[in-house]
Amino acid sequence: MLKASILITLFLVIAAPASAGGYGEKERELRRDGRELVRMVRAGDAAALHARFARGLATREEVEALLAQLGPVGPRRAESAVPLGPDRRVYGADLRHGDGLLAADFVLDARDRVTYVKLRPRTLLPPDPAAAREPADLPLPLTGRWLVLWGGPDELRNYHAVHPEQRHAYDLVRWRGGATHRGPGTRNAQYHAWDRRVRAPAAATVVEAVDGIADNRPQVETDAQRPAGNHVVLDLGGGTHAVLAHLRRGTVRVDPGDRVRRGQVIGRVGNSGNSSEPHLHYHLQDAAGGFGLPLALPGRGAFARG
Repeated sequence: MLKASILITLFLVIAAPASAGGYGEKERELRRDGRELVRMVRAGDAAALHARFARGLATREEVEALLAQLGPVGPRRAESAVPLGPDRRVYGADLRHGDGLLAADFVLDARDRVTYVKLRPRTLLPPDPAAAREPADLPLPLTGRWLVLWGGPDELRNYHAVHPEQRHAYDLVRWRGGATHRGPGTRNAQYHAWDRRVRAPAAATVVEAVDGIADNRPQVETDAQRPAGNHVVLDLGGGTHAVLAHLRRGTVRVDPGDRVRRGQVIGRVGNSGNSSEPHLHYHLQDAAGGFGLPLALPGRGAFARG
């Protein structure tokens, strides 16, 4: 069992310009780079792994100690690759390790340097009480083409899954020209998702509406004390609630008790709450908030379309 991990605070300087190439190409490149890092971990090759680290991330001695402590690491069971931009290429893998799984998470920059690494035991999720349910078929609460940054019933593809009510949650961003933003990405207005209209996915009654929480500076701060930030909760009927979170301050257009129609604008995409860049968090849950409900997004591959 893994008893310790390298956990280095991620300091990203998002200065690389967006590069040419489609999302599929960038994803394949990232998978190749991530698999090479996994090979080093499995081989116990501390020298090669440390050579890929950005300056100051960890010493070679720390890497050697960690790999020695891990012991034998088995083959890759699953992986995830999300090229958010040239300097934010996020790769994760689940590796067999003893009787369980080892979660290996890396962030790479435009020079293929590792700017973040975390190795830890994968959380074993409890049985999903909604596993047998047919996914809800609802329109996307956004228009256009959106990248599913996080989404799925397991922690590898959806880090929210450790929270029962967010077991089937999605985080949606806009990806254009090789990145989720233009320019250095230091201001919210540089992100393609910023201020896009958020619409009710169905006729519903507003259960909760929160506004007035400041938007974060992207890649610099988050608000863990108010994780949902500005948000709206809708009662869709049949014991199902929809949660739409991280809205822009001052844009929430509804109040508790309001009836909304399908497609009605309820707010705009922001960066409030526990959010590091403008995006929409969207999930369904039972009315009591005890567990998440499966939801099928319209779209193809890594992208949803509204």
